[in-house]
Amino acid sequence: MPILDNAATLIFLAIVLCTAAVAVALTTRLLRRRDAKAFATGHGGLSTGLFHTYKFREGYLLSDISPDDPFLDADADRSNTFRQLLSMLTPLNPEMTDRIKALQERGEPFLLDARMGSDLVSIGGREESGELVLTVGPGGETAGRQVVETATLETLQSELADLRATLDSNSALIWREDERRRVIWGNAAYVTMVERMRDGETPGWPLPQLFADQLEPAPSDGTLRRCQLNLPDREDPAWFEVSREALSGGTALFTAQRIDRLIAAETSLRTFLQTSTKTFAALPIGLAVFDRRRELVTFNPALLNLSEIPFDFLSTRPDLSSFLDALRERQRIPEPRDYKAWRNEITRLEEGAENGTYQELWELPDGKSFRVLGRPHPDGAIAFMFEDISAEVSLTRQFRADLAMFQAVLDTLPVGLAVFKADGSMLSCNSGYARLWGQDPTALDHMPSLGECTALWAANCEPSGVWADIRSFVAHEVERGPWLDEVCSRAGVRLSVRMVPAKGRATVVQFVPMDESLSDPLAELAENEPTPLLDAARAVSEGSDAAKTA
Repeated sequence: MPILDNAATLIFLAIVLCTAAVAVALTTRLLRRRDAKAFATGHGGLSTGLFHTYKFREGYLLSDISPDDPFLDADADRSNTFRQLLSMLTPLNPEMTDRIKALQERGEPFLLDARMGSDLVSIGGREESGELVLTVGPGGETAGRQVVETATLETLQSELADLRATLDSNSALIWREDERRRVIWGNAAYVTMVERMRDGETPGWPLPQLFADQLEPAPSDGTLRRCQLNLPDREDPAWFEVSREALSGGTALFTAQRIDRLIAAETSLRTFLQTSTKTFAALPIGLAVFDRRRELVTFNPALLNLSEIPFDFLSTRPDLSSFLDALRERQRIPEPRDYKAWRNEITRLEEGAENGTYQELWELPDGKSFRVLGRPHPDGAIAFMFEDISAEVSLTRQFRADLAMFQAVLDTLPVGLAVFKADGSMLSCNSGYARLWGQDPTALDHMPSLGECTALWAANCEPSGVWADIRSFVAHEVERGPWLDEVCSRAGVRLSVRMVPAKGRATVVQFVPMDESLSDPLAELAENEPTPLLDAARAVSEGSDAAKTA
């Protein structure tokens, strides 16, 4: 009996121990699930002190799930574990969503601190060989140190080194100031510039402000301020454009970009504009420049005088249509037949100027004449030039009237007269020449050459060597003194041929019908100096006396 009692006792104890072991295992599993569920509500803690690493490729879990994983089940669907893990981690830190997005889009690693119940948690993320790696482990500081996974730390340190190298290789001056306007950091370019300003002396800490006086008050975010530095090793100041970006904690990041070339270009442009303005101001031609929006941007004083438009109106930068309306009101534009046609003219004016083809003569109601030129300018601008050519037009008209009068005088002479240039082209002839050789005066408008004329003369006269002599005389191949000879037409009319040099290497050829009553007409004509008009008058007088005698 005692033996049976002892056996029963042992069996009972074994059953109790097995039951307790099963209970502990179930309790541990339930607690782990409870911690994971409490993860999203901020209750519970991380039951393990080890790092858990999750590797994903395009959202698919590649790494193994450990049996004691507090977030994922061992039999979890690997294609859905990424969203499941994020749903557990996101409530721990509000920056988690943005950091995951930056990691997925740009490969930016991160390390965040979070709290799971009473435990501190460290969450890291990085990209490794095309895989997205997330690590979750214990956080907190121990003796001034924080526990971070080695791979994550190395990735963060590598990125930090790259950022420092990038900033130090930048030619722009970059520095950071605290809330008290002290320089607490500067890149290599900033430190080098400080040393240059101090003639090579290494600066102390904090670094001195290079643009202290010129940045008071500091420029607002998104704006630029031009500053200069008088460097000890150059005569001209160095120019910079400084920008400011506010950071957290009252600090600010400043950037100074070198703009020496821009300042030199602006100075050169300003000098050129001043020179051009002085030149335009002295021009007698009115100048009006319209930009691509057809607004007046530049004009000179001559435009005020020619257009009679007041300065107050032009200074308001009127558009092209308003400018032409003002010209029309002051009768500085040809009066159109109707308003619609005038508007069409404006369109043609603008289109012609854009193509660089517009050029017209405006006859104004008051008798003045304007030459208007339109020329395209860069960036779609148009320049119009107004020139008063009234005196030139008047002189041209007077010159043409004088020519017409002289031609009329030549046409009254009883001789045939033609003027040739040295190259044999005809300059002019009178109506007597046309009648003598049986030509239509209008047919002579094209001014035939000397070769054509001598062929005509030879065809209408008896054979003679005079024609070759005339060609030599006109071409300056012989001595060019006044010369006289005689020919006879096939109709039996004797003609005196006279050649006289004229100005500009020209030659005057005259054909004078000779009076049959003279025994030696050539000798009679040769008694005096060859004067065409006087000879013609003498011939007319002698003809009248002979008629009276008869």
